[in-house]
Amino acid sequence: VNRLRRLLQPAPAAAATDAGPSSRFAKKRKAANETPAKPVESEASIGVETPVKRQKRHRRKLSKKRLEAAAAAEEARKLGSEKSDKNRRKKGAAAGALIGGGEQGLLASKFRYLNEQLYTLSSADAFEMFKADPEAFKVYHAGYSAQRQRWTEDPIDWVAKQCRLGLPAGSSVLVDFGCGDARLASRLEGHCAKVHSLDLVALNNRVTACDMARCPLGNGIAHGAVFCLSLMNANLSDFLAEASRVLRLNGLLCIVEARSRIERTQRFVNLIERFGFQCQRRREDKYLVYLLFNKSRNRKAGEPLPELRLKPCLYKKR
Repeated sequence: VNRLRRLLQPAPAAAATDAGPSSRFAKKRKAANETPAKPVESEASIGVETPVKRQKRHRRKLSKKRLEAAAAAEEARKLGSEKSDKNRRKKGAAAGALIGGGEQGLLASKFRYLNEQLYTLSSADAFEMFKADPEAFKVYHAGYSAQRQRWTEDPIDWVAKQCRLGLPAGSSVLVDFGCGDARLASRLEGHCAKVHSLDLVALNNRVTACDMARCPLGNGIAHGAVFCLSLMNANLSDFLAEASRVLRLNGLLCIVEARSRIERTQRFVNLIERFGFQCQRRREDKYLVYLLFNKSRNRKAGEPLPELRLKPCLYKKR
């Protein structure tokens, strides 16, 4: 009877549901159904920046600005470093130029002093001066070479051309008075059989050191003689007499001299012709006078020498 009662008695629905094996899923479904839905944004609220979004955007902007500022600072540092290096290089170059300019100025001063000495001394005194101090002649020649770089035309070119035109090739003898470093002998190598390069000091093995008023050469041995900016001592008449002595008849004489030293070119030509020469060609430019002579006669023994003088190149005191 009791068994029958229990079978006929209905079980509670809620209890059966809670006690069933799918009660966990039912709870989840119930929680999902009970979660309130998100409110739908209205058209008016779309595009409105919330405080949180505004803060995030501001942080992003600050980060970007900081990165740009850091990059600009790094670029400025690099440019500053490059400018600093450039300025250091400029200062170094300026200091080097100042030192070099000081050395050049000292060289120019020594050259001017020696130049004035040569204009006022006789050739014998100048020979003894440089014999006692050969380095002084090297200083003088270095200053002369520096001056030569400023010329528009090298007078040695004209002299070499006249010698090639007027002297027989392969057999001629030339005397270069005041040769310096014997550049003319180098130019005429192969054309002249012999070039006697004479100066107060022998700068190389081509040069013979001597007093050019008393050169160690015989009478009438040369076909040509040259004075290229070398009529410098007080006894210029002795130089022209010596050139006449070593030249044979019809021998060639080339003279190049600074125009500023010659007061009147025609008077200078007339004086040289009194040493037994005849002018064949004459040319002048802004700085130099170019003269070409032939020996027309031999000088007589005891014949008085014409007085030949040129203006010295005097420099301002500095």
